[in-house]
Amino acid sequence: MQKTFGHVLAAHKGLGPGFDFLRIALAFTIVFSHSFLLTGNDEFFRSSPLWFAEYALVPMFFALSGFLIAGSAQRLSLKNFLLNRGLRIVPALAVDIVVCALIIGPLVTPVALSYYFGSADFFKYFLNIVGWIHYSLPGVFENNPTHRVNGALWTVPWEIFCYIIMSGLMITSIVKSWQKTAALTAAFIVMGIVVQLYGHHLPYRVNLVLSTFFVSRGAQLVFAFLLGILAYQLREVIPHSRVLLAISAVIAIAAIFVLSSPSIETVPNRIIVIPALVYITVFIGLTPVPLPSVFHKGDYSYGVYLYHDPFLQILIGLAPGIFLAPKVGALALYAIGICAAMTVAVISWHMIEKPILGMRKKFSFVAKARGVDENADTTILPVEKPAKA
Repeated sequence: MQKTFGHVLAAHKGLGPGFDFLRIALAFTIVFSHSFLLTGNDEFFRSSPLWFAEYALVPMFFALSGFLIAGSAQRLSLKNFLLNRGLRIVPALAVDIVVCALIIGPLVTPVALSYYFGSADFFKYFLNIVGWIHYSLPGVFENNPTHRVNGALWTVPWEIFCYIIMSGLMITSIVKSWQKTAALTAAFIVMGIVVQLYGHHLPYRVNLVLSTFFVSRGAQLVFAFLLGILAYQLREVIPHSRVLLAISAVIAIAAIFVLSSPSIETVPNRIIVIPALVYITVFIGLTPVPLPSVFHKGDYSYGVYLYHDPFLQILIGLAPGIFLAPKVGALALYAIGICAAMTVAVISWHMIEKPILGMRKKFSFVAKARGVDENADTTILPVEKPAKA
C-alpha cells in the first residue's frame, strides 16, 4: 500500500515533524540571499544560480503556510481562525515597526531629529502594522546601496491577502472541498496567463491591477498558498514518495538553468515549477529532520525573517568597507547578520510572541498538544478524513 502524506501525519499523531526545520532553514536561506541583494551584488546574484532563491524560498514559505493552516481552517470558526492568525503575525510585526521608527531610525539618521519626527515618512511607516507597506524613514540608510529600512515587509500584504482568501474559503465551505479548491486554483493561474498575454490591450490602470493580483511576484505566492491548501485536502491521496521528491528536485534544478530572474513574474512556468516546490516543501515538512537543541526552545523563523533586514542594513552602514566588498562582503555580512537576527528573534519569541500566543490555548490544537506551546503555530495538524465535496 502506497504511503501518503496523510499516513505520515497519522503516524506522527498529526505532527509534521520536519516543519520546524523547514521554517528555520528557509528563513536562514532568505537572510543569505538578502545579504547579497542589500550589498549591491544584485547583478552577480541574479546572473548566477543563486537567483532561484528569489523564485523559490518565499513561495515555499507560503506553500507551507497554506498546508498548515488548512487544517485549522477546517476546525475553527472564522473568528477564532482570524484571531489565531492575528496573534501570530501582528505582535512581532508591530514591535519591528516601532523599534525601527523610534529607536533604530533616530540613532542612524543623519537628519535633525526635529525633521525626522515631523516628517510624513515617519508617520506613514507605522502603516506597515496594518499591511500598508512603506519602506522609508527620513534619512535612514540613505548611504547604503538599498535605502529600504525593511524590504522583507513586501510579503506582509500578500500574507494578509492569503488569509482573506482562506476566510472566503471557510465562509463558502470550499476549504472542505478539494474539487472546488482545485477549480479555484486552476482559474487563478489561467487568469494570470490571460492577463499576461492580453492585458496590454486593456486600459493601463486596469492592466496594472489585474497584473498585480494575477501575474506579479505576489501572485506567485498566492498560487503557492492555494496549492499548499490543496495538498492538505488531498493528503490521503498524494504519495509520500522519494521518487516524486526526486522528480520535483530535478524540475527545480532544471528551472535554475533553463529559466532566469525575470521569470519570477512570468506565469506559465509556475504551472510546473511551483507544484514541484510545494511537493518538496510538504515532503520535507513531513520528514523527521534533526535540529540543534536551541531550535526546540521556540519558533524563531518568523523573527529571523521579520527582523533581519534592518540589522543587515545597520551593519552595512557601520562598516561599508567590509560588507560592500564584492561577493566576500556579502558572505561576511551573512555570517554576522544571521547571528544578530537570531539573537533578536530569540528575544522576540520569549518576551513577545510566546506570551501572546499563550492566549490561543483554548482553541489551538498546537497549544493543547504542547501545553504552553513551545512552537506556537499551526505546525500540528489534526488527522481528519478528507471532506467530501
